[in-house]
Amino acid sequence: MRYTIKDVARHAGVSVATVSLALNDPDSAISERTRKSVMQAVQELNYRPNRLAIGLVTKRTHTLGLIIPENESPFQAAFSSQIEIAATERGYTLIFGTANHCIQRTVHHLHDFSDRGVDGMILTESAFSDASDTDVCISTIERLRVPIVLTDRVAEVGTKDIVRVNDFKGGYEAVKYLIDSGHRRIGLITGPLWLENCVQRLEGSRQALADAGIPFDDSLMYHGDFLLQSGIDALPFLLGKGVTAIFAFNDMIAFGVYKGLRNYHLRIPEDLSVIGFDDIFFSEIIDPPLTSMEFPIKYMAAAIVDLLISRIGNGEQQPAQMISFDPALKVRGSTKWRAG
Repeated sequence: MRYTIKDVARHAGVSVATVSLALNDPDSAISERTRKSVMQAVQELNYRPNRLAIGLVTKRTHTLGLIIPENESPFQAAFSSQIEIAATERGYTLIFGTANHCIQRTVHHLHDFSDRGVDGMILTESAFSDASDTDVCISTIERLRVPIVLTDRVAEVGTKDIVRVNDFKGGYEAVKYLIDSGHRRIGLITGPLWLENCVQRLEGSRQALADAGIPFDDSLMYHGDFLLQSGIDALPFLLGKGVTAIFAFNDMIAFGVYKGLRNYHLRIPEDLSVIGFDDIFFSEIIDPPLTSMEFPIKYMAAAIVDLLISRIGNGEQQPAQMISFDPALKVRGSTKWRAG
């Protein structure tokens, strides 16, 4: 049996209005004795507010929807966990949808969450390999009358708030660090270059080389995706080009390099320096620990939820915001100075 606020009022010997004030207004004029009586009744009855009933009155559900492209990625798992923590700390419940990089599933979740009355949504993949799928996603987002914040794999939607990492700076700092460590033949293993994230990491890499007076060599770039197999497949290609260091566009690719090197009896960092991007949990515990550009997911998650709650409270009259976070270089054992 689920008790109601009327049951709490009856149990405490006060009015429903007094119970409401005791629970929702800490500055109300009710006496401390009455407040304690109400709270004791709440505890004894194990009373929990009916969020659905409250939502019908306030037009708010204190629920946010999060749509992620996959649930097997360590990065997505860590990012969604931090978003849930930030939402919970602010009094919101988070519901999840996994789209599996599929536009149809993405649209389904967008409509489903809207129908369920969520107060706002977070979408971590709005850009797709097929430009027409991206267009469908954007048009769906723009038709929904629900506040939405876009992050991670972002399509440019001028009407929506965006929280992202500064991928250009991440690419620049990663390659600059390798250059400063004495490397000149630096291999790049990219993610999918239809993603703006990867384009910016590549452009940052180019700029770091240019600033050091090193010509960009297309032959030292391997076009991959964000999967471990890209690192394995790219390794013989790049070793054949005589690279002394590799910048992998995410940590999973870097792990593939680690795995592939076993076949060549080469060691990291003695024979090859490796740097990744994301700084996921495993990067600290593999041997040797991976040098990586940290994706500041904790701070980004807090900013995403705060921006969304602000948008929920104030409507969407204000111009869309773009918030960018700089990644931080985490130097570990996978890179070393190369003399000569």
